[in-house]
Amino acid sequence: MLHYLKFTTFPLIAIGVMHAMMQGGAWMYTGIAALVLVVALGDVLLPDDRSEPRMEGEFFLNLMLWLTLPILMWVTLCFTWAVAPVDVLGIDAFMKNTFGYDRLQLQADTTWYQWFVGAVAGAFLFGAGGTNVGHELTHRTYSMRDMILGRWMLAFTCDASFAIEHVYGHHKNLGTPADPATAQRGENVYGFVLKSTIGGYKSAWKLEKQRLAKFNQSVWNPIHSRMMRGNLMSLSLFAASFYIGGWAGVVMFWIMSAGGKTLLEIVNYMEHYGIVRRPEDKVEPRHSWNTNASVSTALLYALTRHSHHHAEADQEYWNLRSYRHAPMLPTGYLGTILLALVPPLYKKVMTPLLNHWDETFATPEEKKLAIDASVKSGMKGLKSAQLGQQTGQQLNRAAA
Repeated sequence: MLHYLKFTTFPLIAIGVMHAMMQGGAWMYTGIAALVLVVALGDVLLPDDRSEPRMEGEFFLNLMLWLTLPILMWVTLCFTWAVAPVDVLGIDAFMKNTFGYDRLQLQADTTWYQWFVGAVAGAFLFGAGGTNVGHELTHRTYSMRDMILGRWMLAFTCDASFAIEHVYGHHKNLGTPADPATAQRGENVYGFVLKSTIGGYKSAWKLEKQRLAKFNQSVWNPIHSRMMRGNLMSLSLFAASFYIGGWAGVVMFWIMSAGGKTLLEIVNYMEHYGIVRRPEDKVEPRHSWNTNASVSTALLYALTRHSHHHAEADQEYWNLRSYRHAPMLPTGYLGTILLALVPPLYKKVMTPLLNHWDETFATPEEKKLAIDASVKSGMKGLKSAQLGQQTGQQLNRAAA
């Protein structure tokens, strides 16, 4: 039973955090505090979850995913309504009598920076819920229902195109220069977020254009184009935010949307950081950084078991194995995200892990790629870079 209950972590945290933040004022800090205390510290203090039980209650396991969409709608409604200058929906009395949320009192008790902190917590819910679950569902290309639900979840972070690029681009190209979502050794996370966002969108547009060209259809036509439909889905959410909360509602939704998208790109950054692969070689578990941190695994529906996910992308989250001998992140997902936000510290932590990957996991051909990548990175302490420099010096002496 516990193996089923652990996957209620996201819905319970999301509902609890939102209820606390809707009390206004200092309560807005509870979202960030809960994430740090429960997730980051939980991953450090609790033992890893390497369990691989046979799970048969598929309806319940899927229900936990499907609930994400109404949760995202609830988060959006609460925040855009709470900052609204007028109650255009006429729900003030309902919200106060049913949930104890007083819009006018909220606005009186909450400063602009508290609203911002609350929206950042909302962004984590958009990312951990919408983007992550949308990712899981849009891999199910055999299910129209799950594809539609997943794309709507991704639309909350203006990223319905992720369903195209990730499935048909990233999974094919990871670890190669053709993949915008693979971070190079020494690459700064802040520059990577921008590069991956732009590169991923361009790749999705190219893939969709190529698909539609086979049917003599235009990528600009929303009837046929998944790109245009995805853009319209996100635009409709902005329109709803404006209708409910005016420009203040738009700003709140934009912070949550942009923050959720940024969270995705930081996760992309760390999931394949510094790993190299030849385009002609099969994607294997060693081409992804894995973690079995218990709270991250429960909260993110086993996204943390990333090595198995890339080895068998069509596996449902409850069937992913722990792959305890795969390359491992230094800690759970939130802890690694916090490390990545401090580039010098992240490079220091990842240097021995990259050395271990080069020595233990890389094929002879990948070792050559790793040498080139390490030399270009300028990272101190990478043994493959030192080897490359020594080889270069020997060649120079021989040429002289």
